[in-house]
Amino acid sequence: MGVLNELGFDKDEQRGMLIDPPDHALAEASAIKPRPTVASNLMTAEPAPRIAWWPAGGRLDPGTVSRFHWMVQMGRGEGWLICDPEDEDSAAADEVRQAVAESSLNDLGEVSLSTGEIALHVGPRS
Repeated sequence: MGVLNELGFDKDEQRGMLIDPPDHALAEASAIKPRPTVASNLMTAEPAPRIAWWPAGGRLDPGTVSRFHWMVQMGRGEGWLICDPEDEDSAAADEVRQAVAESSLNDLGEVSLSTGEIALHVGPRS
């Protein structure tokens, strides 16, 4: 089972959005129908019903988190902020939790993935 499968990207016919995904997620995405759209960064990404973002450390400022919230809200769906404790370029789990707590995002829980990554599930606030 891969990361995208664990996050439900293969559960329906809605196209997802992957933002700055690692190679293992890109490889998995090629087998999902419909294949998720991929963006190299948050500024080139588009709203989608299901969005996964692998933010780099130090990139979770209020403006970028607000844009991510807008994308989740406009996609009428859910988002995942994913960090990798083994990747020095990845945002730290505490940084992700803090950014979500200070934002308009609704924290829907945290999942430990089979890859060792941590995914914080978020949605728009009602």
